[in-house]
Amino acid sequence: MTNLGMERMRLQSHSHIRKLIAYHQQKLNLLAKTTDRKATCIYNAHSPFLLCAVNPNGNCDQCHHYQPQK
Repeated sequence: MTNLGMERMRLQSHSHIRKLIAYHQQKLNLLAKTTDRKATCIYNAHSPFLLCAVNPNGNCDQCHHYQPQK
């Protein structure tokens, strides 16, 4: 297999692992009855490069701009 094919397989498996981790984190949040502030905030940028429109470099857990979606 070429280097390009191996790299593509590595990236696909990395993406799959990230999805599994996110899925299990959601299940843990449901069991612990906690909310994911990053996913439920109205200021979430929904971008892989920018987390938040108000606080782009900060942590969502301590952000005082947090507003839940309605």
